[in-house]
Amino acid sequence: MNEKSKTYQNAFQIFKERYSKKLKKDKTLSQRDIDDLVLQKWKFLPDDQREPYKKRFEKTKVKLTQQEEQPNDSDQEKQPSKKVKE
Repeated sequence: MNEKSKTYQNAFQIFKERYSKKLKKDKTLSQRDIDDLVLQKWKFLPDDQREPYKKRFEKTKVKLTQQEEQPNDSDQEKQPSKKVKE
């Protein structure tokens, strides 16, 4: 059986993805500068402003968990049907 591990972004990663896009518009910033700014912004972000990212994380987590619980036909080995000679 071949199982694929599914990963999902945590709340910080979701925030980083969105906030980094805004910062990348400033061509004077290096990737390291952007990462540092994102981390500092997250560190001091009040809980009420973190909440949308936490909710999105939970929603994604639940969705992927449900998908993992459902059987997937492509993951199951299909046996060819045997023809019976009469």
